[in-house]
Amino acid sequence: MKLRRTSEDLDDDGTVMKTCCCCMDVRIGTIVLGFCHLLIHIAGVVVLTQMLLHPEMYEERYYHTYGTVPRSADNSVALAIAFCSFVITTLLIYGAITRQPSYLLPFFCLQMFDFCVNLLGAVGAVSYIPEIKLMIKNNPNFPYGEEVDRVDMRSLMMTVILLCLIVLLIKGYLIACVWSCYKSLVNYRVKQATRTFMLEVEGDDTETHVLLPNYEDAVKDTPKESPPPYTTSS
Repeated sequence: MKLRRTSEDLDDDGTVMKTCCCCMDVRIGTIVLGFCHLLIHIAGVVVLTQMLLHPEMYEERYYHTYGTVPRSADNSVALAIAFCSFVITTLLIYGAITRQPSYLLPFFCLQMFDFCVNLLGAVGAVSYIPEIKLMIKNNPNFPYGEEVDRVDMRSLMMTVILLCLIVLLIKGYLIACVWSCYKSLVNYRVKQATRTFMLEVEGDDTETHVLLPNYEDAVKDTPKESPPPYTTSS
């Protein structure tokens, strides 16, 4: 017997976050997160493809910003990474929609890797704040270079630390959303398998009861033979 799936079949496990992002269901929030990532990756793939097909359009702006000319090999690697991320995000959306938890794991691993990279980047940014301040000051394309130069070192450090903490907290929260969605889908699968097994067991018991009548019916249906006539010996 095939069971009908409903949105209310998610397991009510107290250790799993059930809502996220403005009181949305955790599965809906994961799907929305996947579509947001998908739009970002599509934009990145389009820009990188344009840079590969028409590099002369970006060389001058890139040179004024970074002081070097972009290499086609770097753009090719970035395009390959963006395409792989696009595929992983597509798997996330497909797995969340079809309630298949295994498709969420690649995106979760990508989130963990991104969180570790951002954590190391935050530590490096806090450690090299004087160099970063000097680099911003010497960059003519940065519009607020003079304002940053007038900020004292302690205030700049506190601002950088606060921004890094906000970014890490947001990324950690999104990781928790995807993990909670994964756990909810796993619990849903276990619950569905348990219900299917119980229905099969109940069906087998029903067939057994049909094949074997109860004791009272068997006694009633058994024909009663009259005892042999009683004779006395002479």
